[in-house]
Amino acid sequence: MATTLLPGAAVLQVVWAVSALLSLALSLLLTPLIYAILILFGAPFLTHSSHTFLCAAHLAVLALFPLFYVHGVDGAAWKAVGGFSAPLDEVFGGMVGAVVGAWLGAVPIPLDWDRDWQRWPVTILAGMFGGSAPPRA
Repeated sequence: MATTLLPGAAVLQVVWAVSALLSLALSLLLTPLIYAILILFGAPFLTHSSHTFLCAAHLAVLALFPLFYVHGVDGAAWKAVGGFSAPLDEVFGGMVGAVVGAWLGAVPIPLDWDRDWQRWPVTILAGMFGGSAPPRA
């Protein structure tokens, strides 16, 4: 049995795919900037650079991808996001939660317990995912 699409459904699928790919590309383009910010905040530079870069990629996908997908490249929306005057919805709350969670996830690292869960960047990623989950639930 052949399935018929509603008029405009194919166009909507193409727009959805282009928007998702553009959001992913913009998020991944900002990954080196997030990597530099992580280095400036004290991440290991010479010893764990690949782990730090992957941590930056996680933060870009968790925090920036939904923002790019929802707001696109609208200047007024990004001005509200940059000025923290955007409404605290799932998308903006997820970004704030991921950043605050990553920050708070760094607390147990210097406690020097020599546990596997304290290794770089396990606690950062756990805080990042834990912080971004509640606003999206």
